[in-house]
Amino acid sequence: MRILSRLEMCYDSMVHPQKRLDVKLSLELVIRRVIELKHLLVKWNLPNPDVRVEPGQKQNPFPWEYVNLDDILQDLKLPPVTMEVPVPRYFREDNLYSMKIRDRMIEGYMEGRLNVKKVPVEELNEDGTKVGSSGSVAMEMTMEQAIEAIQRNERGRQGKQRANFVKEMRDDDRRKKNYETSTTLETDPEIAAANIQRLFRGYSSRTKAQRERDLELIFIGMKPRGTDDNNAELLANDLKQAHRKRKQEQLDNKEAYEKALEDLQQVVHEEEGPEMRDKLRHDRTVTVKEYIEKIKEIPTSMDFFYNRKEWDLSPEEEAEAAAAKAAAKDKKGKGKDDKKKDAKKDAKKDKKGKKGDDEAKEVEMPSLNGCTELTKEMKKKAEEYKDVWEERDESSNFVQKHDPELAKVRIIRADVEAELKDAVDKMLVLSLEKINAKPKKAPKKPKKEKKPKAKKEKPLPGAKLPEFKNMDTDFMLAKLVEYRLVNNPDDVHISDFIGDFNYLGTVHQGQARKDLKRWLPQNPSMAQLRASMTEYAVLPLGSTNIKKNLDPINNVRSMLLYGPAGSGKTMMAQAVANELGAMFINLSPERLKAVGVEGGKGPLKLIHMAFTVAKDPTYAPVVIYLDDALDFFQAGGKGKKKASGPMSKFAGDIITYKNQAIKDEDRVIIIGTSKLTEENCGKDVAKVDWKQIKWKGPKGKPNKQGFFEKFLYFPYPDYPDRVLLWRAAIETSLEKTKAQGVGKKVAIPDGFEISR
Repeated sequence: MRILSRLEMCYDSMVHPQKRLDVKLSLELVIRRVIELKHLLVKWNLPNPDVRVEPGQKQNPFPWEYVNLDDILQDLKLPPVTMEVPVPRYFREDNLYSMKIRDRMIEGYMEGRLNVKKVPVEELNEDGTKVGSSGSVAMEMTMEQAIEAIQRNERGRQGKQRANFVKEMRDDDRRKKNYETSTTLETDPEIAAANIQRLFRGYSSRTKAQRERDLELIFIGMKPRGTDDNNAELLANDLKQAHRKRKQEQLDNKEAYEKALEDLQQVVHEEEGPEMRDKLRHDRTVTVKEYIEKIKEIPTSMDFFYNRKEWDLSPEEEAEAAAAKAAAKDKKGKGKDDKKKDAKKDAKKDKKGKKGDDEAKEVEMPSLNGCTELTKEMKKKAEEYKDVWEERDESSNFVQKHDPELAKVRIIRADVEAELKDAVDKMLVLSLEKINAKPKKAPKKPKKEKKPKAKKEKPLPGAKLPEFKNMDTDFMLAKLVEYRLVNNPDDVHISDFIGDFNYLGTVHQGQARKDLKRWLPQNPSMAQLRASMTEYAVLPLGSTNIKKNLDPINNVRSMLLYGPAGSGKTMMAQAVANELGAMFINLSPERLKAVGVEGGKGPLKLIHMAFTVAKDPTYAPVVIYLDDALDFFQAGGKGKKKASGPMSKFAGDIITYKNQAIKDEDRVIIIGTSKLTEENCGKDVAKVDWKQIKWKGPKGKPNKQGFFEKFLYFPYPDYPDRVLLWRAAIETSLEKTKAQGVGKKVAIPDGFEISR
């Protein structure tokens, strides 16, 4: 986490375009490593003593999503803020231009088809409640209960005021008694006045000298302006201007570097191209002569040049290859009976070996700090950066422009050489064909190598519909906007999900409670939920390179956020979209009901358009939101296998498109929410078809029909989190009133409700 934070800060602050590219490669490797470690920590999280098996028995991995690392932080003497996963700013900045084009297109469709500029995720009724909800989250009160609550608060206010008044009276009495019983003599008024004057002159002189010293430091540029409270706004404006200037310099240097690459390629091609071509031709000509002398035939292609190990063998290697061929012939010469006997023997050995392994070995937790392919690549990139930039003299490059010579060495020459290789190979192949040509017989065409047949993917159900054959994604996007399924998320971020770190998480997790009939896990902290959402939903989708190279095991395509109403699930889904600058497609049941899709192919058409638009790279990244997601997967009654309910007609298509349409390289994530809690668990769980929801079966194997791969529980905030919420609400209100010039009156922000 610390390396990730520092690298992200370096990449955001650097101006040199070539350095930034090298730092970005290392940064993306670290992001992949963080995601990998998160999944390993969750998979091998130590279980609570109440659910551990007896010694000697097999202990399966314990899939508990919320890992407590407070003891590690204490050992390393690090603050809890270290575990806050940063969201790299380049996720939005590098794709800002394409995102603006996409957002303008969506805004144009909204104005043209709906006559509005924005469609919010949660549309409110006239009474302030959410469309489709049964009412407000706050508890309803009668008139008598409201009067009783007001009276109780007023009595408390009066009691506090009376206690403060009594305290002030007692303090005054104590001061009077101390003055009356004091034995010290009173100071002469003139001496007291002289002492006061002396102290005041000293204080005034020191303050004046300090002010002059600060002005001098500001003048020579060693101290920023606005260090006092009166000029804090000036300092903030200076920081904003410096940030804008740095971003503009980064953009200018990047554009100049990209333009210089095109010019340098032409220069290298003209200046160094002939010499490169001669060297490549000489190497290939010498190799052709060696091949003809050894194989006694003229080649028809240049494949032998790149596969030199296959024909340029030493005598010892030729003997080994001949022995291997002879052994292969002996195996082929065996009869069917011999093969069957060998197969039976191998099968018996495998069975014995498996039984022995199962009895002797238990599932062991892997070493999290071991060497992997990813860590090797990280080390390689770090060494490359060190070799190139550590001892490089950049004193004359004050404006941090690109280095042309370095660009030639690392990029241009390799590209030019690749182009010349193709040209030289084609020329030599033509020469070899002329030599092989005979006057009487036409030359035989070289046999084409049989390419391995790629597995044909099953076409998606909606692709067979005739209206989609000539329909482009722009028209599909316009239809989704017309149906109000493309929304504008609120301006919220993951850091706005306020809550503290769990300082005793390891203690609670390792504490046995034999008095309980079943183990009740502790609620996750808000910091753990912020980290999980960032690691599962934000970091993998932030960059095409990260998503493409991510291990499929660590690739989360769908997740369910469940918990009581008003706990922040919808807000977190919108925060993910804002952090990524993603398009927000709302496929919630209430939205689909409002579209008025009836039976037939209507549900399939909507799902096909939504997922086709989401898969388009020009609109990436995309968040598909399913509010009240369990309504899609309602189970039937007794003896019924098929799902029932008004939204069941969408369930099969959503599962099919999620499992077939969304590939590992697509920057799409599905976030569902549900109000499923312990209170309504007994009533609603029986109605849900869990086979369609759970991605993994009872033995941990993937379920082809499962939809959600991760499940995160969002509880109501506890007492410390409520204190932080109130503090943040009051500070927000003060900032609003100060900006409006209303004075110091404190007002609770709109929409801030007290949870029951």
